[in-house]
Amino acid sequence: MPVNRDCRRISPKKGFTLLEVLLAVTILSIVSTVTFMTFSAATTAWQRGTALVDRLHHGDFVMNQLVMALRSAYYPEGGVRGEYGFQHIDSGDGPGAEDEISWVKLGGALIGGQEAYAGTPHRVRFFLDDNENGNRSAAVVSWRLDGQPDDFDPDALPPVFLSTRVQGFNCRAAWKLDAEGEIDWEDEWTETNRIPSMVEITLYIQPVVEKDPPVELKRIVGLRVAEVAWSQ
Repeated sequence: MPVNRDCRRISPKKGFTLLEVLLAVTILSIVSTVTFMTFSAATTAWQRGTALVDRLHHGDFVMNQLVMALRSAYYPEGGVRGEYGFQHIDSGDGPGAEDEISWVKLGGALIGGQEAYAGTPHRVRFFLDDNENGNRSAAVVSWRLDGQPDDFDPDALPPVFLSTRVQGFNCRAAWKLDAEGEIDWEDEWTETNRIPSMVEITLYIQPVVEKDPPVELKRIVGLRVAEVAWSQ
């Protein structure tokens, strides 16, 4: 019988051992876990970043309104003493501060340009209060100076709530520099018949994570009208 020299020995196929299968499954599990954790961390960071941007947007809006309103402070020459003065009630320091300030101004800042008395002297009061849902919020009350009835009570006016993201408000005022050339800040403005030349306002914005410290926004505003108030 002839022999086929081209005949090759065929080895039986080899499969994966149980150990190799378990090792592959373990590696796949580790890779999947790391991928999920990375994706989850990125998603959480994105959500927190978006929430922080939203809070900063609210804080910037309130801060810009405050700055514009303070810069439009009004004090007429020969004004009635006390009627046009800057008023400040100090209620603590730091994130828990709930100060209150009030002054006379012109323009639509804080009250909206649609108000009939926006172009005439009117007093505004900025403070923190609970809104209709019981949430702490930046609030403002305003009223015109002229044409009010005898029984007018500004404390009875309902506040307009600006933002629940503002959780704290601190204010300091100053008229001059001290002997070393530094701003002589006062925690409570007692010269209620006058206007400070500088006002420092600090807003504390609600943090994204409850246990984190609030975000602090601070501005120093110069009031040129103070020169008119102090010259009389």
